Amino acid sequence: MDNQVTQDPYRILARERSHEDARQTVATNRMLVQSLVIINGGAATAVLAYYGAHNASGPDKSAALLTIILYCLGVFTAIFAGLYVRRTTQEWSSFWELKSYPDMSEREKVMEGHRLQAIRSKRWSTGLLVFSELFFLAASLCLAMSLG
Repeated sequence: MDNQVTQDPYRILARERSHEDARQTVATNRMLVQSLVIINGGAATAVLAYYGAHNASGPDKSAALLTIILYCLGVFTAIFAGLYVRRTTQEWSSFWELKSYPDMSEREKVMEGHRLQAIRSKRWSTGLLVFSELFFLAASLCLAMSLG
């Protein structure tokens, strides 16, 4: 019994918050990333199938190529957003882990570093998700214009 560390309510709350934040962030962002990858990838596949069935030539061929490139850029930016989502989750997890053990030396400086990195990673993931959506819209517009 003497070897057990007493768990004060602050540590318990911090640990629970850490786990809950991580679960919610991961679930929401995984859904966003997967949706954008599927939407952009599926659209690129549909364009390839369409132009495979209809012989494209001249300006239609270059428009099809641009459309596919834009959809692929949408897929890649969504994948990179997923990597930043993972980084954000790791940083917040480290932050809350440190927060749950207040007796560690120099933890304030380390915690602040994790908090700032988590904020930067979240901004990057948000920006990349937005760009993925914009690539989808631009590719769809390009496709609509090329089909007349």
